Amino acid sequence: MQNSILPILIFSPLVMALFILNPLYKNEDKRLHKSVRIFSLLHFIYTVVLFVFFDFTNTGTEYETVIKIFNSDWINTLGIKAGFNVDILSMIMIILTAFIFLISIFLSQETVKKNYQLYFSLILILESAILGIFCASDMFFFLFFWEMELIPLYILLLKWGSSNKQKTAAKFILYTFFGSIFILLGFLIVYLYNFINTGYLCADFCNIDISAMNEKLKYITFLFLFIGFGVKIPVVPFHSWLPDAHSQAVTPVSIILSSVMLKTGAYGILKFNAEMFNDTFIKFLPVIMLIAMINILYASCCAIVQKDLKRIIAYSGIIHMGVFLIAISSYNATGFSGGIFQLVSHALISAGLFIIAGIIYIKCGTKNILRLSGLGEKMPVFMFLAIPVILAAVSVPLTSGFVSEFLCFMGAFWAEPNEFYNVKAIVIIALISMILSSIYILKFFHGIFFSKILEKYKKIKDINIYQKTMLIILSLYIIYFGIFPGTILDVLSEYSIITFNLEGVF
Repeated sequence: MQNSILPILIFSPLVMALFILNPLYKNEDKRLHKSVRIFSLLHFIYTVVLFVFFDFTNTGTEYETVIKIFNSDWINTLGIKAGFNVDILSMIMIILTAFIFLISIFLSQETVKKNYQLYFSLILILESAILGIFCASDMFFFLFFWEMELIPLYILLLKWGSSNKQKTAAKFILYTFFGSIFILLGFLIVYLYNFINTGYLCADFCNIDISAMNEKLKYITFLFLFIGFGVKIPVVPFHSWLPDAHSQAVTPVSIILSSVMLKTGAYGILKFNAEMFNDTFIKFLPVIMLIAMINILYASCCAIVQKDLKRIIAYSGIIHMGVFLIAISSYNATGFSGGIFQLVSHALISAGLFIIAGIIYIKCGTKNILRLSGLGEKMPVFMFLAIPVILAAVSVPLTSGFVSEFLCFMGAFWAEPNEFYNVKAIVIIALISMILSSIYILKFFHGIFFSKILEKYKKIKDINIYQKTMLIILSLYIIYFGIFPGTILDVLSEYSIITFNLEGVF
């Protein structure tokens, strides 16, 4: 049973995706919706059980599994194994993924109006791919799942996108495939170096030692991996695919894209750049901090001038991932713990923001903030439930957004000085840039709910039970982690110190 824990987690959505394509579900939309929801709920419960029984005092890996194919690990002669395991970071990303997909599936009924069988099968295949990324212990299986997630998302953008969907889908696939090439090159260098150094082929990145690798080769490999993962985060100037994708995608896909898929890039940087290439990562800290500051400043300026609600949220995501980068560039326990906490916090906040934008589009038929006004008068419950999400987005105390950003910037402020620039000055510039985020988020909130209501919205109705439930659940999590952050930060602190060789205490 131990060997089947992770395969069930990863591949059960894929099996369900194939099952719902059978003729029994043709023209049976209600049955299809019910089946997918029940499966998604059971899958999330299964993930919660794994989370509960996971030993968070162990900073190593658990649930280690190698899938045997005809009594073979996979391709033995090349040292490639279908190997999977989970550590603390993986476990947090796994339960976050299952939760976000559960929310997205429950919200899909109102936003998707055609081809339900194909749509839900693609969503479930995407879930399998992302879970595979977070569980894989083999470089080539990691890359396999990394590429696998592009296919369903490309089709989801192409078939259910808005007016400019063909161009957006093509841009997404070109950018992300460009990033994948750099990851492949980085993995091949590590793989071949290990063979030259040890005499045997091994793709298990948990068992590869590159400490004796030539310094210049380390720099090249590190940059390849950072560029590849940076495209997915995304970092400027590889960011332009994200606002376009969000503006075209349906709400559930936007939620998955922002709350989970961006985190795969952050996960890759932590696993490979920060952990495997630890000594090189330390040398590149000044560059990473500078990139983070540019991300925050540039995206904040772009967000202010946007009129499309979803593009505003997209640039907000780029800013929050910039905060993650500035946190890990601090290279101390406070920054790293805050950075990982930021991934969780941003996932919850961005999911809430996209639900708000999606509800508005359903009710009003527009995403243009200039065409919205006074909805709070006719939708008071919606406005009330949106408040915690909005407050968290501007990092108000007692929300997860405040805790994560406070720790990220505190860690960065305590970072060791370097010879290239004044670290504290860079952090202050980034902090000042964050003030701009308050401007565009408050503009977002005010433009939707306040001022005089327009005549065409006077008959609009408040949100339904599904929408209320999703916003309530997200708000409770946001507030809970804002009041009791220690439930996760204590674990993240110990994990960060041991895994990334950090000195000092939280």
